[in-house]
Amino acid sequence: MASYMMWFDDDRKKPAVVKIEEALSAYERRFQRQPNVVLISERETVETNAPVQLRPQPFVRPSYFYVGYEEAA
Repeated sequence: MASYMMWFDDDRKKPAVVKIEEALSAYERRFQRQPNVVLISERETVETNAPVQLRPQPFVRPSYFYVGYEEAA
């Protein structure tokens, strides 16, 4: 089972990697667990050292990030 939290940040001056780090922190505060996947827009180009999998998806709009935890199958 997977659970996601949607994060929106349209600040054009802020790099996407910073937005993702903020979203990861918010997810941890809310769910008391570390996320392991972030769904991002296919238009985003992001490189991060965060211990999560960045997964581009066609349905995710720019400036939106779906932060979640997926259990291994």
